[in-house]
Formats: sequence, C-alpha cells, structure tokens
Amino acid sequence: MREPGVVSPWRTTVLAALAAPLTLAGATTAAWAIDTRGDHSVRRGVVVAGTDVGGKSETAVRSKLERVATSFATTAVVIAEGNHRISTTAGKIGLTVDIPGTAAAVLSTGRHDPGPLAPLRWAKALVSDRPVGVRLQLDRTVAAATIVRLEGPRIKPAIEPKLAVKDGQVATVPGVNGDGLNVDAVLDAIPTSVADPTSTIRIDGASHTARPTIGDSTIDALAARANEVTKGKVQVQAGSTRVTLSGTELRPGFAAVIGPGGPELTLDPSLVSRLLDAASPAATANPTGVTFTQANGQMTPVAGHDAVACCAPDAAQRIVAGLLAGQTTITVPATTLTTAQGVQWASTLGVRQIVGQFTTHHPAGQPRVKNIHRLADIVRGTLIPPGQTFSVNGFVGQRTVAKGFVVAPVIDEGQFSTDVGGGVSQFATTLFNAAFFAGLDIPDHKAHSIYISRYPFGREATLAYPSVDLKIRNNTPYGVVIWPTYTESSLTVQLWSSPFALGVQTAQNKSSGCGRITTTRTRTFVDGHSDQQTYVANYNCNPPKE
Repeated sequence: MREPGVVSPWRTTVLAALAAPLTLAGATTAAWAIDTRGDHSVRRGVVVAGTDVGGKSETAVRSKLERVATSFATTAVVIAEGNHRISTTAGKIGLTVDIPGTAAAVLSTGRHDPGPLAPLRWAKALVSDRPVGVRLQLDRTVAAATIVRLEGPRIKPAIEPKLAVKDGQVATVPGVNGDGLNVDAVLDAIPTSVADPTSTIRIDGASHTARPTIGDSTIDALAARANEVTKGKVQVQAGSTRVTLSGTELRPGFAAVIGPGGPELTLDPSLVSRLLDAASPAATANPTGVTFTQANGQMTPVAGHDAVACCAPDAAQRIVAGLLAGQTTITVPATTLTTAQGVQWASTLGVRQIVGQFTTHHPAGQPRVKNIHRLADIVRGTLIPPGQTFSVNGFVGQRTVAKGFVVAPVIDEGQFSTDVGGGVSQFATTLFNAAFFAGLDIPDHKAHSIYISRYPFGREATLAYPSVDLKIRNNTPYGVVIWPTYTESSLTVQLWSSPFALGVQTAQNKSSGCGRITTTRTRTFVDGHSDQQTYVANYNCNPPKE
C-alpha cells in the first residue's frame, strides 16, 4: 500500500510528458505574442520575388517592388500557337507590376490567421517560407495592339459586306471571314500574378475564325432599295431652274453605314454635288452674262446681271434625304449669283494672252462689209467658259434688219443670190482659222460650195440661219474670249486665253483644186502629247458665174 502524499516515479514521468507540449505551446504563444505585439512590419518568413522581406516596413517593401517593376519590363513573354511563336516583353505588351496590390498582399500575409493556430503558423514561418506572388496588371488595349502588330499578315480581320456597282446595278460585295489569333482569349490567359518576375511568361494562344458582324442578306436589302430609288431620273427643282440627275450616275455613291438601329443606306453628298454642278446651267454656262473688254493690252471682265441659279449650299444633303425617302422630284432652295460673283469667277479663268489669231481681207465699201462689222460688234468680248461650246447661230440668232444687218450677196444652195446678212461668212472663216491655230475643238462647220479666193483654200466656213452653223468648243481649262476688230478692208479675230494647245496645218490634198478637199490639223498640247483632225471642203468643179 502506497503511502499518502507520495507520487510514483512512473506517474511523474507521465505527467511530465503530458505537460511538455502544453509548456511548449505556452512558450510559443508567449513568443508569438511578444513578436507581433504592436508590430506593423511584414510577418516572419514572407518571401516576394525571391527575397525574404520578413520584418521589413511597408516603405522597404515598396522600394523593393519598384526595383522589381523596373526589371520586369524586360521579362520575356512568349505566345504560342501550334508551331508559331510571338515573342515580346512584358513592357511592350502592357503588362506591369501592381505595386500597391503586391505590397498589400505582402503586408496582410500572416495577419489574419485563425486565433488558436496563429502561433503555430508563426512558429512554422521560423523554419519555412511564406511566398507571396507578384501581382500584375494588364493594359488590354496596348496588349491587343501589340499582338496584332506582331502577328502582321497572319491576322486577317473579317471584312464586312458592302455595296458596289456591278453592271450598272447596286449589288452586295459579300463579307469575308477573317483568321488569326483569338486575341481576347490570349489576353484572358495572361497571368494576374507570378512567383518569379524574371521567368519567361508563356501563353498558349488559339486561332479562330472571325466572322463579319453584318450578314450579306442585310446588305442585299439595302442594295435593292438603292436600285429602286434610282431606277429613273431624279428631278431637282430650284426656283425656276430644273436640273435632271441620272439615277444610274448616283448609284456609285451608295454605301452601308452603321446607325442606331443597325446598317443603314446612305449616299455620298459630294458625288451628288459634283453631278449637280455638272448638270446645273449655272455651273456649265455664264449665268450672270459676264463679258470682257480690252484695255492697256489686257482683258478685263465686265459685269453682267444677277442670276437665279441652282442650287443653295445644302442642296446635296437635301437631295440625299429626299432620294432616300423615295422622292423622284426634290425641291431645293435656289441661290442668287450676283454680278460681283460673276466678275470674280471670270477673273479666275486665265484670260491673259492671245492664243489664236487670224486676219482676212475684203474689198471696202460693199454692203457686206456692214454685216461683217455688225456681227463682229455683237460677238466682241464674248466669253466661252471651259468645256462650253460657242455657236454663232445660237448666240447671234437670225440676221435681220432690226438687228442692224443689210441685204448683201450670198451663196444659196450653190448659186449666187442676195439676203439680209450676206457676207457674214467672212466672220465665220476668220473665227474658224483663229480657232484652228489656237487648237480649239471645231465640232460643227461647213465650207462654201464654191471656192472664194479671198479665203484660205479648204480652210474656211460659211453660215446660213438656222441650217449651217459654226461651233467652237472650249476644250481647255481656261476661259476663251472672242475679240474681233476690223478696218474697212480687213477683219481680225483674236482668241484670248492661256496657252493649252497649238494647231498647225500639216497636210492637204490640194492638187485637184476642186471636189473633196481634206485638210489635216496637228495639235500639240502643253503637256507634250499631240493629236490630229481632218476638215473637209467640197468645192464645185464647175461653179456658176456671179
């Protein structure tokens, strides 16, 4: 029997063994409490970017991370797609170290362990690391642009369907699928943190088929509508002026644009403006009636009159809106061209020097001389705008006594006769030759049926209202002014403009002296190219006597 108050050695050993862990735990807890009490530094064992930062202050941690961020910009990034590789760097792809985020993660590590286990984790950190990953942030816009640039021709973006004109009809150009890296998938695969910021970042990419966002059938519907609204003529009314636009000429201006409700049909206003200008009388003629006068060896514009013309500045936009609304007659505001605007326009046409001139002679004192002078007085100072045609019959009209013409000899259907205005063929021949040497187009002329010795052989013209006309077309980009002068026995016609072409007679079949006479003109233009025209006269080999 054991004596009271005596503890056996076995029991002592057992109690000591049981008390040891408790003593160790208590000691650990006490040490943990002492080590972490009132401490705002990094917990023991915390490692970031391969460096133990335990016990460091937040300032020291941020300083370390700033150095990491600087070197991280050169860390290699490799995007792999099959056997294809794209190599770049973190800095170029817009991948940077998130210094505030990483610092916060470092400082929070070990501070939120569950109460009873916190001392044990603290104790474990004495013999093992607690790694914290380096947080990253990505600029997706920079990354996407870099990937697209590095992919280069391998990336084929989807092509949206569009409108085009084919065989005179607005038609759909089908969309085309694209191909290349799935950029969004690559960006999503870029890590948000890394353990070692110096190690190459590898990303598996994936190719994908990019499809147009608009279906071909949607554009087909817009093409059908474009054809419908342009199937006929479009009438534009501006005050008393009416301009006709060709529907087929408008078709190249159609396009599909993305509006609030999806693809919409639109029409290029600049094309409408060009067509409107080409068709408008104000753009193709001389609406204010500017003429020219000569003073001190120079040509000066003379104001004409105000003119109502088509169209106001916003006409093109109004026509587009009306056309898309299905209108075929569209009213737009007219505009007034003032005399000052007419003079300013004429001043820009380059009427600077004589580009063609010819003189013919005639007996003085005959009635026909009065008609020659009268026609010269009417035409003097007339402007032929660029691209326009001057018609003697159209400009002067019928030669009448009321207009100051008198009866004089004429050749009528191959016979000598008399008529009011006789002799004005002298003016036609002189103007013809001035235009011939000036290199201007001569789209309409007729030689006399009987050769008259005072005119150049085979190079002359006659007039008869309204059947026989002389037309001169201004084929230059400058204005051309007709300036006739005369004496009692001669007529001179000067054409004023800027140099554009020079005409020279280079051939003529003159051997027979009658019948079909052909005269060849060679024109040489200021840009160096040349062309040829042939003019025909049919002279009666047995002319009647006067």
